[in-house]
Amino acid sequence: MKKLLFIPFAFGLSFCKCPQSTVSKTPVTTIESVCPENGKCSIQIFKNKSLEVKEDNFGSIYYVMNDNTMTSVILYEYKRNVEDGIQDGQHREEIVFEINNTDKEIHLNDFALQNTKMLFGRHCFCRGQAGFYKVSDGKLNLENKDNTITLDLDFTITKVPQLYSKVKATIK
Repeated sequence: MKKLLFIPFAFGLSFCKCPQSTVSKTPVTTIESVCPENGKCSIQIFKNKSLEVKEDNFGSIYYVMNDNTMTSVILYEYKRNVEDGIQDGQHREEIVFEINNTDKEIHLNDFALQNTKMLFGRHCFCRGQAGFYKVSDGKLNLENKDNTITLDLDFTITKVPQLYSKVKATIK
């Protein structure tokens, strides 16, 4: 009889999940630049992606990410904290650009920033001041060594107000 009780017990144990050693694939990021008040800043890298900058029928710029093993896309984003129930209070700004995976260092100034297809996006309820804009005034220094990307960006957009103009961060 005791042997019969052991069989269901052993069968039940076979469904237990043992702890497994896992390696985190989420990049570790450090943002050194000051994030505007009342919000959160984040940075992401999209490995093996490229930016395709497009223009709609009204002349507005937007982008699409495509698969590409030669490039990666970096996205820095600020999102304003919004209280629940408030309509049209959201505000988001982002910088997005593409880098070659094989480049160890990038040093670009002003219009040469467009070699990375760099865009500034402002998304808010601010008529005539929302959308994407090409960045052609600033300086980018980027180092890509030992699976760690360190970037220092200082830029200005003259067409619309911006809440931040400096991005300094590390992505491991």
